[in-house]
Amino acid sequence: MEFDGDALTIDLSMGMEEIKEFEAFVRPRIDYIDRIEIAEGGVLKSSALLTLLASLKKTRPEIAIPFLDKGVSVSPAYGTLHWICHD
Repeated sequence: MEFDGDALTIDLSMGMEEIKEFEAFVRPRIDYIDRIEIAEGGVLKSSALLTLLASLKKTRPEIAIPFLDKGVSVSPAYGTLHWICHD
């Protein structure tokens, strides 16, 4: 996880403990984060990260999370994920 100004860059290959630490870090700072980027080269390990990102987007819709806004190739095994959000 790398925090640079208003942008936060995270790795897809976070384990559960890292996801918990990420949530503990980001929740109190959500008003100061404008963008959450995904670092290149990571392989998705847990759907909990996807759930957390979707929750952050729902909590603060103006936050930019390009990973959720467009299809992203997360690993050769899974191919490209495409998201549709219904409220």
